[in-house]
Amino acid sequence: MKNIFRILILTAIVAVNGCKSQPGTESGGVAVIDLASEVGKGKIVNLSKVASDIRYVKLETTEGSLIGTYPKVFYENERIYVFSTRQVVKVFDNDGKFLFTFDKSGRGPEEAQGISNIRIMPYTGGMVIQTFSIDAKDRLLFYDRDGNFEKSKLVPRNKTTSQEKTISLNDSVFIGSAAPRHKDSLQIFAIVYDSAFNVIKNILMPSIPDYEKIYQESMAMRASDGSVSILKGRTFYRVFPPELYPFKNSMRLITPGNDTIFTLDSQLNYSPAFCINYGKYKNLSKKRDHITKLDGNHIDMIVRYFIESEENIILQFGMRDFCHQPYEMMIPTTRGMQPRRHTDCYALYNKKSGKFTFLNQPVKGIVGFKEDLEDGPPFIPTSISSDFQASALYTAAEILDFASKNSTKGELKEIVKKLKDTDNPIVAIAKMK
Repeated sequence: MKNIFRILILTAIVAVNGCKSQPGTESGGVAVIDLASEVGKGKIVNLSKVASDIRYVKLETTEGSLIGTYPKVFYENERIYVFSTRQVVKVFDNDGKFLFTFDKSGRGPEEAQGISNIRIMPYTGGMVIQTFSIDAKDRLLFYDRDGNFEKSKLVPRNKTTSQEKTISLNDSVFIGSAAPRHKDSLQIFAIVYDSAFNVIKNILMPSIPDYEKIYQESMAMRASDGSVSILKGRTFYRVFPPELYPFKNSMRLITPGNDTIFTLDSQLNYSPAFCINYGKYKNLSKKRDHITKLDGNHIDMIVRYFIESEENIILQFGMRDFCHQPYEMMIPTTRGMQPRRHTDCYALYNKKSGKFTFLNQPVKGIVGFKEDLEDGPPFIPTSISSDFQASALYTAAEILDFASKNSTKGELKEIVKKLKDTDNPIVAIAKMK
């Protein structure tokens, strides 16, 4: 109890006082990520600054291996996992050869209905499915790296909280992200379980302004002329569970509305690790009508993106009115491919020097690092393995388009020679420093 009380006091001090500009620290304490002083700046950063090498893997194209829409790639233990629609995972070996399709949706004892999350296990490459059911406990279904069923575990529910994903810190400790359902509920932020899923610790929610807890529904309506109007719906109390990101033997916890990145270590010590100094760009206004994901007079972290290696952290921020390099991306809609405006920006934080840098676009309209190792397209990873190999995925059409306008070299150049625009995607895997 004393430890929890001490943590809450420290959290409150950080949340109330905010972050003051100072270099990051390595010897304990809270390192400050000084965003405020870099707004309006930015530069093109070479990939070689954060990675020692990169390799490109062409995924085998067969009838059974075709990748669905909105794919996301993971790399772990010399296996490539590509997620797409319907919670289906296509598994490839280290060289891109198709191995099997992991699809465990169904009613059998080794299958799942209501899949809420699929996770690739650090180090082993095994797979874990988390299920969700309104009138039953959540389950975790464990499979080995070849998709063979190993075991099932029940995850107890706390009726006063909304519970999202539950992932392992190590073989004997699991962490579940949580959020209070109601204003008067116990303000639980995360739940820590032992290997038998007994609750061994509740972590209380950090300070979040009251106006961040009020959520207003909205719906976009497109007129016949293509213009979009936003219709506002009901408002209600809503707090989002934290995002969980493993790093070595610890877990990072990040939640919207708070400027601090917390750490839970293997000894279950919970403390602030990094604090973002938003300065005057932090939203302090209770009036929310003018704020959208694209526009508004404040900046916040997009917590669903967080890539951490030994030396660096790659972050993503919603820049809104302060975005100095807005861009458009074509997305599929019911009206065909349509351009969508973006006002986000990626950034690099070096944990050793404390330097924070917004990443300017190496190619106009394309975000990421300048790929100076193989002269490939701009690189921004979507995931990172337990041994700090970060991966990104490109469609064949994207690679061919880039190669038609730029000179490539090495294995990427050889891939391009045989590539067709109907082929499966190409995966880039960078060894991060």
